[in-house]
Amino acid sequence: MRNSTLILTFAACVMIFAQPASAQLWSDYAGKASCVGCHTSIKPIDFTEFEKSGHPWKIQKIDRSKVVGGVYKPFPAGTNEEGVPLAPEVTALGFSYTAADTNIGFMIGGYGWKARWMSKDGYIYEGTKGQYNIGTHHPTLKGHSSYNASNVGNAVFALRTPTGALYNCGACHTTGWKPYNASTQPTRFEGRPGFDGNFFEYGVQCEGCHGPSKAHTTNPTIKPTIDGFEGCKSCHARGQGTRIPVKSDKQFLDHREQYDQMLFTKHRRNANMKCTTCHNPHKSTIYDRGGLKTAGKTCQPCHAGKAINIVVNGTPISHGDCIQCHMAFIGNTAVKQNNNRGDQASHMWKIKTSAVNKFQGMWTADSLNVAIPADSIVGITLDFACLGCHTTRDLTWASGHATNIHGKTIVVSVGSEEKVPSAYFISQNYPNPFNPTTSIRFGVPESDQVRISVYNSIGELVSTIADGFYNAGYYTANWDSKDLSGNSVTSGVYIYRLETSKYVDTKKMVLMR
Repeated sequence: MRNSTLILTFAACVMIFAQPASAQLWSDYAGKASCVGCHTSIKPIDFTEFEKSGHPWKIQKIDRSKVVGGVYKPFPAGTNEEGVPLAPEVTALGFSYTAADTNIGFMIGGYGWKARWMSKDGYIYEGTKGQYNIGTHHPTLKGHSSYNASNVGNAVFALRTPTGALYNCGACHTTGWKPYNASTQPTRFEGRPGFDGNFFEYGVQCEGCHGPSKAHTTNPTIKPTIDGFEGCKSCHARGQGTRIPVKSDKQFLDHREQYDQMLFTKHRRNANMKCTTCHNPHKSTIYDRGGLKTAGKTCQPCHAGKAINIVVNGTPISHGDCIQCHMAFIGNTAVKQNNNRGDQASHMWKIKTSAVNKFQGMWTADSLNVAIPADSIVGITLDFACLGCHTTRDLTWASGHATNIHGKTIVVSVGSEEKVPSAYFISQNYPNPFNPTTSIRFGVPESDQVRISVYNSIGELVSTIADGFYNAGYYTANWDSKDLSGNSVTSGVYIYRLETSKYVDTKKMVLMR
């Protein structure tokens, strides 16, 4: 018995010291390993897929063994396999992931939209090359950009003086975050002065969403109280359910406001819809690994018969998925394609079809928040819903097409009077989803060099389906779901891109075998 006691005591010590900080601050937390022990079989969770979701990667300590050719590549297969490079201007200053004297100790993000870096002491780097954009939804915009450069005198990559920018993002980037307080919580993560608090586990692990669960591990009938809606609130609500903040540039909503938006919709107020109605938070959404359920992909379980009917020269064509308009990119966290198209999807769903822009029909007078109407049901304006893609059109044109769009047939005749389009465009592929072949209609208003490329979800070139000099006119390009080597590709989300000397546009399509 004494030996058993010693073994158990030693095991308990190992578990305590295996945590990123003293577990004594988190006596009510069990840790991810405890969840894995049961939930691989009881109400099973695919923890391999969970590791491929964005939640566990919100912050990480740099693992030197994951550096390949100077690029940090810690992420699982099927996600950001290209990794996160440092800018050449940064490496020229002597920084690297592998050098023995490097002062890059931690990475914020890197899985999905963007990455930033921290020193070994936990201070955040800023500068003209202080951020790496992964190009989510806009793969052609991948690359390094500025982050708070004015705080460091527009230096390329530096820490503020005298102490640097504190890391105070732990409430949404770690599990069990305890803010620093000299009286009530006087500890910092591993004693590193740049951390403005302490935490239990890197990233958002099980208890980051479900809440402390130590009691549940000893008595399974005691269940975590956080459900599939409120569990998302702590991080996906900058306005905490009372307002919907606008980003400082006044062009977009700030990122991670999905809870705030959804709270002011019929979907939540009338239908009591939750985040988990459409999302599986244990799987990736942006890399299309099952994070979107059927309801989130098609909307058809609830909105049958809501397709848009378009007829071109007597032939019905597809106008894309519901989400392309109803979940336009109204939020911005890393990159934008234009001032009406950011990189995070709307969760308002309603579209206002009058010919007014965001400043007239969506923002408050001071452009600090979304205006909440008397019925508490918010919606997006047509500059977001339409003009983010139809960049050469105006609000009057958009309103004419959007009004009663589900109750009419839009007839387009391409005859002698319309042999040349008035602007560059690329249409949604049809059919979509497809297997194995789909068609993409595009137009050029003047003779130009044209290329249409297909990329996978992590931005790798898969195929080129048009590449040459085209006279002004309308054209159709077909893709047979094969790569450049002639091999059939797997099911998934693909991005196709039209590029000319004067115009670039991208859209998504879904191959379902």
